[in-house]
Amino acid sequence: MKKITIIMMCISIIALFASCKPSPETLGKKVGQQACDCQKKYAETQSTIYQEFLNRFDSYGFKTRSEARQKWQDMKDDAQRQFEQCQQGVEQKKQEVRSKFPSRPEDLFNPNDLQKVMRDPKGYTKQVEKKQKEFAKNQEKARKFEEVYNNTVSQCSANSNTFDEQVINAKILSIIPQKPDINKLKQDLVKRRIIEPANGYFGRGWAWQIASVEELKDVRILSDEKQGGDYVLDVYLVLQKEGAGQYEADVKIICVLGNNDDWTIDFIETKNIGIVKTGRYNNCVTTEIKKGWSTSLQFTNSCDVNLIIGGQILSNDGEWSKFSSRVNANSSSSQSYYGKQYKIDFIERQ
Repeated sequence: MKKITIIMMCISIIALFASCKPSPETLGKKVGQQACDCQKKYAETQSTIYQEFLNRFDSYGFKTRSEARQKWQDMKDDAQRQFEQCQQGVEQKKQEVRSKFPSRPEDLFNPNDLQKVMRDPKGYTKQVEKKQKEFAKNQEKARKFEEVYNNTVSQCSANSNTFDEQVINAKILSIIPQKPDINKLKQDLVKRRIIEPANGYFGRGWAWQIASVEELKDVRILSDEKQGGDYVLDVYLVLQKEGAGQYEADVKIICVLGNNDDWTIDFIETKNIGIVKTGRYNNCVTTEIKKGWSTSLQFTNSCDVNLIIGGQILSNDGEWSKFSSRVNANSSSSQSYYGKQYKIDFIERQ
């Protein structure tokens, strides 16, 4: 009798624990509410940073519009990161709950049991039927969890956006930068072309297109002047591609204040551009006059680097004209020569 009583007590305790186990509906509502709380917190944070940016705008001491825009973007990014971290926590909780209701066919048996069933299907009929029932119950539990979770999230009353970007933009546009910023000027120069003026060494239409900031070895604003609504800059540039010679240019840059930007380049007028003379390669090239059907200057390069030769030819009417000729390593090239005299101004690396 005493043994029966103990057994009954154990059964009661097991039943009590089973009844305390959260239902799929309860778990779905709980995790769904956590997801909703993430959305509400995100909306609150958006509202907070919106008011903070506007209220503290003057105290930030922005010098340029780009500084203000970066600050605003950083605040939004930080709020977004917090929201994503919260969502990741919810997703982890969802995975934990789903693991309580394994509902994939491969979850019916572990690999060892599955091999036994395949070897002796009849001997494991009852076990298969039991697993199938568990599988069906788990499918139903998983369905209830997802249904309640989705309903809870869909009924969440959190606002998705609580700030007005137009108000923020108007505030940023109230900033009038004092003068063009040299760092922004470098960025704006990328993809711009520095076109050689007429009567240059490299020929009509020749230009240096700036491919990256790395090509700008030196950028100096020699002078700046406000003219009406524009800023006019006299800028000195040193340009160089990897493994090549350096070029220097004196350019006039006209900057305008755009509706959305700080001072930005409107157009560039090249005053002068030329190669930086080092004299390192002067002994690499010999020059001679070749006569035949036509007369030319013959350049022979005895060094193992590609070179560019710049010079001038005095025409029969007494005018000097510039030219340049490229000659590959250990090779020769020629330049048409019609005139009284010539001179070599530079021999440098291409």
